[in-house]
Order: sequence, then C-alpha cells, then structure tokens
Amino acid sequence: MVAGDYPDIAAEHWIVDIGAAKLTDTPENFDVVVMPNLYGDILSDVAAQIAGSVGMAGSANIGDDVAMFEAIHGSAPRRAGQDVANPSGLLLCAVMMLVHIGQGDVAATVHNAWLTALEAGAATYDIAGPGRAPLGTRDFAKAVIAHLGHRPQRLAAVDYPIVERRPAAAPHPAVRAKKTLDGVDVFLHAPHARPDGLAAALVSAAGDGWLRLQMITNRGVKVWPDGFPETFCTDHWRERFQSPFPGAAAPSHILQLLHHLYRAGFDVIKTEGLYRFDGQPAYSLGQGQ
Repeated sequence: MVAGDYPDIAAEHWIVDIGAAKLTDTPENFDVVVMPNLYGDILSDVAAQIAGSVGMAGSANIGDDVAMFEAIHGSAPRRAGQDVANPSGLLLCAVMMLVHIGQGDVAATVHNAWLTALEAGAATYDIAGPGRAPLGTRDFAKAVIAHLGHRPQRLAAVDYPIVERRPAAAPHPAVRAKKTLDGVDVFLHAPHARPDGLAAALVSAAGDGWLRLQMITNRGVKVWPDGFPETFCTDHWRERFQSPFPGAAAPSHILQLLHHLYRAGFDVIKTEGLYRFDGQPAYSLGQGQ
C-alpha cells in the first residue's frame, strides 16, 4: 500500500464499493484518496458531483518532468457550441497549473475572483438551482473577470505560495531491459466447441512444434485442463502456448504454430506474445499457473 511510505499520515483501507458509499455519505471524512486509475476516474466525478457539479472541478496529472491539467470531466461534446457549459473546471485546473509553475499570486487572484463571483450569484445551469436564471459560459466567465482583485466574504479566501520551480534534472539514460519470449496466447473463434475436444484438436494440429498447449480459458476462466463442466462458454477462446523453458521461444515458433492452426481450419482472431523483461513475466498468469 502507498500508506506504508507515509507512516506519519493516518490511513484507512476501503474496498471500492463501501468506499464509494462512505464518500457519498460522509465526504468530509476524506482528505487524500489513493486509487487505481479506473476507480479514481469514477470516484473523482462522484466527489465533484457531491460538491455541486462535475463541471466545478479541475484536475492535474503531474510527473517528474511534465504535467498536464484539465477539467475533471474531460471534454463535453454534448455541450459544445451551446454556451451552457460550466467553465469552472477548466478555470480551476488553470489555477492548479499556475501554482505548479510558481505563480501562486496569480493563481490566488483568479481563484478568489471565481469564489467572489459565486458569492455574487453567478451560476451556470448545473449549479443555478430552481428559480434562478443560469448564466451561459461566456457570461459566467465575464462575471469572474469582473471580480478580479476581490476576495470573498463568506467563502474562505485562498492564498497560494510563490515557489520557484527548479529546473528538471537531466534524465538518467534509459537502461534497456532484456526482452525474451515465452510463447503466445492465441484467440480463436470456435462456435459449438467444448474444452476437451478443442484441446485435443489443437494438440493434434500443433504437432511436435516447440510451443505446447498449456491451458484454455473462456471469459477469463480456465476451462482446460481441469475445468468445470458447468462453466458457461462463449464462442471466443484463448489458448496459451508456451515453450518448455522460460524465454526459449522465438517468433519463428509462433509463425510455425499459426501455420499449423490455419491449415487445420482454426479461425484465429488475434495473438498476444508472452514476453519477459529481465526475466520477469510481463503478462498475466492464468489460473493454476
């Protein structure tokens, strides 16, 4: 867990479903939330909507050498050209960018103008609420501009430090990992096939080639060898062929295997090479491997 790298910060671990429930129920209990990209993409939108609207939040993707800033919702093609979109997310990600590049004073001026405009009642359709006439995108932006130099009275004003950005360190020369090949995953379209019969036909077609059939999966579940007969199978199958020794396969072995499979009438949809880098598998192991 990431929390192990920061022992001075209190942390809790939540499974994403109950974490989402807690976020919607008591968002004030959350400060920093660390998640894989998929969960983060979903729950960041949930958090923004709880705060008022997905259109209100900016986001930052910061790396060692480069950074990218965008509204949290990405593009909004359904709102393009209608003068209704909330520009707050784009504005606030620009504030984040200004802080990142060391222009905290400019960032605070823009952010406080935005807060003051909200206090004065400026609102686009997504946050206007019932009985209030919403502003369009352009008029909302004009309202923010009109409040440049003002500080909010009811909402908390912001102040950002001015930090001089250090030039990026020279990148270390890349060390190329040793790439070796274990075998190949072959994906087939095989209607009405059954695991044992399909395996027997594949072994026969492959002959005495260097790559040997290790397993068959369907919908991500191993169905051969030692699969469960009650597993529901679709007409798309994945067959894993591997060499007897790690890293001992070659592209020519894959070409030979595919030649035999095509000659036997198999409908190959696609293939994925099973590679290692510096001896470590760069592919997911199947069930039982």
